[in-house]
This record gives sequence, structure tokens and C-alpha cells, in this order.
Amino acid sequence: MFSQVLTIARFTIIESLRNRLLLLSFLVIGISFGLVEFIGDLAITEHRVTQVAILAAFLRMSAVVITTLFVVSSTVRELHDKTLEMILAMPIRRGSYYLGKMIGYFYIAALVAIIFAVLLLLYADPEQIVIWTISLFFELVLVVALSLVMLFTFNQVPSALAAVFIIYGASRIVTSIFLMAKYPIIAHTSIAQQFMDSFIELLTWLLPDLHRYTQTAWLTYNTADWSTLLPLLGQTVIYLMFLSFIALFDFYRKNF
Repeated sequence: MFSQVLTIARFTIIESLRNRLLLLSFLVIGISFGLVEFIGDLAITEHRVTQVAILAAFLRMSAVVITTLFVVSSTVRELHDKTLEMILAMPIRRGSYYLGKMIGYFYIAALVAIIFAVLLLLYADPEQIVIWTISLFFELVLVVALSLVMLFTFNQVPSALAAVFIIYGASRIVTSIFLMAKYPIIAHTSIAQQFMDSFIELLTWLLPDLHRYTQTAWLTYNTADWSTLLPLLGQTVIYLMFLSFIALFDFYRKNF
């Protein structure tokens, strides 16, 4: 069984190389470097801080977009060209296929995070970059799991991508929205406003606290330490298990 998982993971990695994923990553690095150097020349004060802040934010979003696009497009291609049917026709469990794809995608996520982190070595402290990179990998792990869930649910690239980006964006800002709703300038007295406040609070419990992941302040002001990663690791494991359960439940009930 484990050999089947490793085989699927290996072919997933090979597919990423054939799809020019590395070329796209290096293209993003080139664009990022040119953009940051240009902005750095425009900055009057805090030259390095400005460069690091913009570069870290741009690389984080680029990593999320690249990983999501690859996971969704790769899996959809297997669904449409009957590759998945051929694989499942063999004595391979669906759980083994899912685990193999996940391991392959995790390897790709780690590769993208490391490639992007190399550019940051020109602008930030190496130890902070390592912590930032590990956190980015945790974030991409959740993105991979979420992408598979949305893809098995919608079976279409546009719908899956839209759902992933909406949930990702909501996870990034939901805590800020909750704080604004909890401490408003004018008290919320209507039933509709109180309902929205309760709904936002519910979202804070359901969605991961992605605003705690891969923070730009770690690189600009060297505020991160290794203990920062422990709660992120715990949260990543919990949500990964939750999303994997949903994906496998949907995957097993589908007929291919």
C-alpha cells in the first residue's frame, strides 16, 4: 500500500516539473526582485523595511496562487482525461490515491516555499526567514487540502478556485472583522446586526487563523522565535485532518 502511495506522489512531482512549475516560480522571483528594487529606490525612509514588507507579502500571495492553480488544474486534468478512472480501475484504494497526491503536493509546496525564501536572504535575517518559510509551508499545506476539498465538491476549475480564494481571504481577515464587530463605534442593537455579529464570531471558530501565519513583521522587525511555530503546527494538523476527512468522504461517494 505504501509503495502505491509513493508511486502516486512521485508521478505528481514529475507532473509539476513538466508543467513548468519551477519556471513559473523563478519568473515570480524575477518580477519580485525588480519590483522591490524599484520600490526601494522610491522609499525615503526605512528603505530595507519597506522592501522586506512588500516582498514578503507578494511572495506569500504568489505562493498561494501558484500552489492552488497547480493542485486544481492537475487534479481536474486527471478527472477529465480519464487518468483517474484508469488508476482506480487497478487494485488501488481511493485513500491511497488521495494520500499519494497529498504527499506529492506537499513536496511541491515545500519546494515553492524554499525557492521564494531564497530571494528574501538578500533583505532579511536568515533565522527569521527560516521561521517564515516553515510557516509558509504550513499555510500552503492548508491551501492544498482546501483545494482538493473544493475540487471534489465542484469538479470545475473556476468554481474551485473561487471557493479557495474566498475562504483563504476570509481566513486572513475574519479576526479583524470580528474585532470591529465586537467593539463598534455605535452599538449594534438591531436583530440583523446582532445576527451578523454572531455569524462573524462563528466564522472565527470555523476558519483557521491564517493571520497568525507567515507574518511580514517577523522579517521586518525580527519578532519571531521558534516557539511561534508550535501553535501553527497544531492548528495545521487539526485543519488538515478535518479537510482530509471531508475530501475523502466526498471522494469515496463519487462514481468515476
